[in-house]
Amino acid sequence: MTAENSFPFVRELNELRRGRGLDATDLHQRIGPCLRAACEIAETDQPAAARHKLVLRLTELCGRLPADLRLAALAALGLHEEAAGEFLDRRIFWLASVLDRDPRTARRRIDLAFRRLDELLGAPVQNRDLHPLAGWYVESMKAMVRLDRDPPDLQEERRIVAEVDELDELVLSFSVPAVPGSDPVPDISADVLFGGEVVEARQVSASHAQFIMRLPSPLRLGQRHEYGIRFAPQRTSLRPYYVLTPLRRCEKFSVRVRFDRADPPARVWRLNGVPGRVIDDGVDSGDALTINRVGEVGLEFHGLHQGLSYGLQWSFDRSLDPRED
Repeated sequence: MTAENSFPFVRELNELRRGRGLDATDLHQRIGPCLRAACEIAETDQPAAARHKLVLRLTELCGRLPADLRLAALAALGLHEEAAGEFLDRRIFWLASVLDRDPRTARRRIDLAFRRLDELLGAPVQNRDLHPLAGWYVESMKAMVRLDRDPPDLQEERRIVAEVDELDELVLSFSVPAVPGSDPVPDISADVLFGGEVVEARQVSASHAQFIMRLPSPLRLGQRHEYGIRFAPQRTSLRPYYVLTPLRRCEKFSVRVRFDRADPPARVWRLNGVPGRVIDDGVDSGDALTINRVGEVGLEFHGLHQGLSYGLQWSFDRSLDPRED
């Protein structure tokens, strides 16, 4: 068995990296049969559609590589924003300078990255949930909820990937369901920490707000962008849970909640992909979590399904606390 047969995608990736890489005008003519199958590109797809599918699939898989190999693959294919549009030799020279290595080492790093991509491209494609929301998806999200403050606040950091060219605005949603008997208007404020600016706020309902965030510059198809934002509901009484219910694709979600150590909940449990009605019922999932000595609980989720909820819920009812038996 030859090395080429052992790594069927490597030869096709090497063909794609020539010239301007995935920015080449004849890209649709250079996509090999293995990549067409792996990226679900049909013979009837127009050049723009073929490029769209290829860029999104390769961008997604590059995101699974270790940092140095991810950088090598993105630079080689012309997907890295700082090397996009350049010819291959200049992209390799740029990669070598970033890695602080010589160009030969940079080329070897690309070869290794392509072999890792070969393994990922050969794996079965995971079923993906679809939703009419389009334009970008969340590669990773980190959330920090401070319940030891008055009023509480939420800080999010996200890495997104553009699914279209010239993406210049994001619509961000945040909900704060009211506790029965409390003020129904949440009065949610949003403060961008980095990576954009809020240009419009919309009060969609008594518990739901949307914010339009303008990006520093338009993103191109497949380009990543990171931003941080802080939400602060002007309400001290909150329902006893924090969840993310993704309406668009989300690959990874991590959350850390800091409780008031002077009045911690009696029980905390994990919510791992549950319908919203389960949360409303407030039934303990049985997946108990432990608050550490600084009052925090941390969780991480991967491959979230759109429309289901992920996070944690808690109760201050100590009559059901097994520690009180």
